[in-house]
Amino acid sequence: MSDNIALVRKSFEAISTWDIDDLLTLYHPEVEFLPLTGTRVETGGYRGHDGVRAYVAEARDLWDVLEPDGNHYEDLGDRVVVGGTCRVRGRASGAESVPACGWVIGLRDGLIVSHRACSTLEEAEKLAGVQRA
Repeated sequence: MSDNIALVRKSFEAISTWDIDDLLTLYHPEVEFLPLTGTRVETGGYRGHDGVRAYVAEARDLWDVLEPDGNHYEDLGDRVVVGGTCRVRGRASGAESVPACGWVIGLRDGLIVSHRACSTLEEAEKLAGVQRA
């Protein structure tokens, strides 16, 4: 497993355990964070450590469980494309879902500089410029 993939896996573990302090050690101070949900998605997502903290606070209000789980990782050097699922359970409703998801995680100098969630692996691959035969 490459260092980049190990870093992305570690970030998913931190998200799954709501460990914001550990997560921020993996993220560049000016990280661009664009999840599928959140109050800032339509306006360009969340920026920097303060933005990630704001997203996590929002997510904790909505979700009792938020567990990204990658089962396909492709290291493209400056980014990792991930395919998998994201288990969520509503805090108020208790309703649970495990939708398919994809991610494009940008990396530089051993830190995550961008985190973008997509609805599918195919969408993430397209966003990352992956060409399939």
